[in-house]
Amino acid sequence: MRRFTRRVGGTIVALTLTAAAFVVSPPPVYGFAEDICYTEDGAPPHNCAPLPPECLLDDPNSPICGAEAFLRYGFTLRRPLGGRSLVHSDSTYLIARTVGFSERDAYWIAAYDEATDLGTFAPRDIFGRLVPDADSLTTKDISGLVRTHFATGGFLFHFLPTLRGPADPLPNGLQPDVDDPRHEIMLTHLRTWALAGPGSGAPLCTGGFTNPSENGDYATGATCYGDADPVQINGTYSLETPAAIPFTNMTGQQVISDTVLSSQFDSWIGENSWNARTGIYIHALGDRISHHVCTDAGTITPPGPAGPDFRIDLNQPTCDQGPHAVRHEYETGVDFAGLHPEDRTTEAALSMVYDELVNFARVRGTLDERATTPTTKNALLTDGLVPALEIREPVERLNAVTDVGCRVGVPAFPGNPVCRD
Repeated sequence: MRRFTRRVGGTIVALTLTAAAFVVSPPPVYGFAEDICYTEDGAPPHNCAPLPPECLLDDPNSPICGAEAFLRYGFTLRRPLGGRSLVHSDSTYLIARTVGFSERDAYWIAAYDEATDLGTFAPRDIFGRLVPDADSLTTKDISGLVRTHFATGGFLFHFLPTLRGPADPLPNGLQPDVDDPRHEIMLTHLRTWALAGPGSGAPLCTGGFTNPSENGDYATGATCYGDADPVQINGTYSLETPAAIPFTNMTGQQVISDTVLSSQFDSWIGENSWNARTGIYIHALGDRISHHVCTDAGTITPPGPAGPDFRIDLNQPTCDQGPHAVRHEYETGVDFAGLHPEDRTTEAALSMVYDELVNFARVRGTLDERATTPTTKNALLTDGLVPALEIREPVERLNAVTDVGCRVGVPAFPGNPVCRD
């Protein structure tokens, strides 16, 4: 055993960890983590953190594999050029285009999906070089939403806990209910904000917490909780249970970037505001599914007799950093059929993202009705993206994802090899 102190958000925290635990604060957190990592010397990309060959598909709790997975991510995702997720970027782009969004809108939805992890996104070719027109394809900064930004509430766009009472069953995070604002607070809050579109009065609030709506939920009220009198959001997130990282936010408008608050979102983003809203929500939906074994077990306690604050408990064994990292290595480059059903998050997320982008395209008047048929969905996902994402070799996987789009008439994602005639 080892005892040490660590400063987190200005607070000294004492932790006692086993030798297999991870001395990082705050820990890296990922949802459909980057799987394609660029190489600084101009060589082809490498797998950011492939599942080690000795690690089994049915044992995410192996302490040795967990330690190795965590350290791989901690190293590769700090490389200067970084990388991208073929799930958050390329797959979102292909799905959006297939369901009826224009090529331009599909790109920006995918770009802001990826930027929700990275703060900003600019496309690169397979050798890590920015594409020639990268400036015109770079998102605005949305670093307040980034996964490791505990102080801004960005963390909660990636780990979306649910509110449930003692008698409520565990939610099914592989298929979260996007129409359940009573329980799926952050998810339904983001969906409401994204669907409302630019210029609407729908707020974007830290943690998704609004004043109670007419139906009594904390997700879809007209204003952020507390208005001029915000309350604290106090949470814990597991390093290795029971050791946890505490975090504290305040209810109110979500920080988008530095001094930019959510009421300024549309003017900050500009003409791509609706695409950005859509991409941010789609990212959160994917992460709700990616992290479901953690967030299904987590809880939210609203203000009440126990205290005036919101409390979020993600100090759960299923949130421990070893299994968390291993499960991200399960998301690309492996045979999904060999995983436990609860770990087949890539297939589940692609399916729900498809269905939600159909809904968003319908609201925006761009839906291609062919996309509502099982034949179109299965051709893109079951027979296309799913087997492509299972390929272990990174360049082959990237090209296979591009080929899926080419077969259905979608031009290559910027930076990828162009479709062959």
